[in-house]
Amino acid sequence: MTLQLRGCKLTAMTLQADNHPTPQQFTVQLLAPYKKHLLYGMASLIIVDVADIMPPVILKYAIDSIERGQDFATLAWCGLALLLTAAIQGVFRFFWRQFFLGTSHHSVYDLRKAMFAHLLKLPFHYFSRTRTGDIMSRLTNDIQEIRFMLGIGILVVLDASFYFLTVPFIMMWLSPRLTLITMTPFILIPVMVVMVKNSIHNRSKDVQARLSDLSSRAEENLSGVRVIKGFRIEESEISRFNRCGLEFVRDKIKLANIESLFHPALDLVVAFGMVVLLYFGGNMVIAGSITLGSFIALESYMLKLSWPMMAIGWIINIYQRSMASMERCLQVLREPPATASDQPQTESNSIGAAIEVSDLSFTYPEATQPGLKNISFKLEEGQTLGITGPVGSGKSTLLRLLMKMFHPDSGQIKIGGADAAQIPLKNLRELFAYVPQETFLFSESIRENILFSQENKDQPEVARSFADRAGLGADLRDFPDGLETMLGERGVNLSGGQKQRVSLARALAAGRPILILDDCTSAVDTETEQKILASLRQNTRRSTCIIVSHRMVSLQNADLIIYLDNGEIAEMGTHQQLLEKNGRYARAWQRQRLKAELEKS
Repeated sequence: MTLQLRGCKLTAMTLQADNHPTPQQFTVQLLAPYKKHLLYGMASLIIVDVADIMPPVILKYAIDSIERGQDFATLAWCGLALLLTAAIQGVFRFFWRQFFLGTSHHSVYDLRKAMFAHLLKLPFHYFSRTRTGDIMSRLTNDIQEIRFMLGIGILVVLDASFYFLTVPFIMMWLSPRLTLITMTPFILIPVMVVMVKNSIHNRSKDVQARLSDLSSRAEENLSGVRVIKGFRIEESEISRFNRCGLEFVRDKIKLANIESLFHPALDLVVAFGMVVLLYFGGNMVIAGSITLGSFIALESYMLKLSWPMMAIGWIINIYQRSMASMERCLQVLREPPATASDQPQTESNSIGAAIEVSDLSFTYPEATQPGLKNISFKLEEGQTLGITGPVGSGKSTLLRLLMKMFHPDSGQIKIGGADAAQIPLKNLRELFAYVPQETFLFSESIRENILFSQENKDQPEVARSFADRAGLGADLRDFPDGLETMLGERGVNLSGGQKQRVSLARALAAGRPILILDDCTSAVDTETEQKILASLRQNTRRSTCIIVSHRMVSLQNADLIIYLDNGEIAEMGTHQQLLEKNGRYARAWQRQRLKAELEKS
């Protein structure tokens, strides 16, 4: 995938099964477009650090000059030098903050954009087995951990490295013997780092996993709040959420326990080094081996070394947590996207809207029984297919296979005479306008929802015409803002029937050659449904229509009707032919007619 940002171009690896970058490799790749910014940041940081390590040497010369009784000019120059170093630090500290922190924000913007784009290309079965809350946690909490490493983390690494590579040598210049004695306790630090780094990494992964569980639980409960209140199980759900929260707290405390031991241990090593310096350095000053200025400078440098020593623990913590989060993000990017087959591709501009299915069979993953078995039918362009049958008979499964949401185990689907396996996925999906059983509306205005597939959504008259075709015109007049009425999450402020009709208007506005209606009028009364279907027949004569419905009266005008049962075609024909067979379809028709007459009476 290719990402653009402020003139920078990030070409992400093709994350297929044979190409698994490590978190470290992917981190380098994220930073690659911002090499210049990092170099500018490093240059600014070096200038700041050079200015920061100069004051102890300046103080040494000032104190030594006082001891020797030199004139005031030396002290004045030392004072000016201190002011200059402070000014340089102030100016260039601004620049390294801009470059390092700015780079971290841009890099995680690239990562978040790459993940979101990749998620929208993943096959449907990925979302069937992955919780929404877990995905949201990876897009927010995990990316936040990565941003911290790419910003403050890199800064601290470079800053600490500079001090480790410069301060000990300055100390050696001041007093080699005292420096070697003072630095002896620091040999313990690498041992401590090796002991804790794996524990921090594993605990960090556990914490992020628990946070995903917590996010998933919150997302599910908030989405299903009406069900929870309807069954009056608020206390039960609160208890379940609290249990998830408690597990998160326990894992977080385990991580904190490791950190709470590691950081004080580092502080203890630094403090022990200071004690060694005071004892041996004080004796050397008394003995005249070093000057008082050198001793004070060495003490200042020891204090400056205490920061990178403590930073080691901080870096280890940030690094392990960010790598655990990066691995979780890579798990998403490694998922293979939904793609067309490797067969030669068919040009989309030559595809018609006729549909032919031959011996189609399909079994859901981990299912023991096939969802569809040996399905075959032919539908000419502009015709209407009706599909009915008992619950769980495979009606929606057949629709998903037609739109290549799943791939069949065997058999063939032809669209416009072309093998669907040879049609590019993007082009095949552009043939269909789909109204699913479970209506989903976005938190935008009704107009924007209806014109969802249009580039120009500022066309109220166009939106109104499609709303009228879907039988929504009268309802719009009852809304205070009409088409501009803002919808709540998932259209919560509309009734079930209104949501279905907005969804239908959205499909009609797409203007695709094949219209699929998956029991999308179940929430409206029969009379309203008949008006909607009559409007569809009048306005979609050129479109191939597939209508799934339990109400057989909705299918009686279809050119072909399929009665599915247990994943197989039990009966097929026109409405009149199926009634003459006096089979399952006819018996179901009679039951529905009798029920409708009883309701009228």
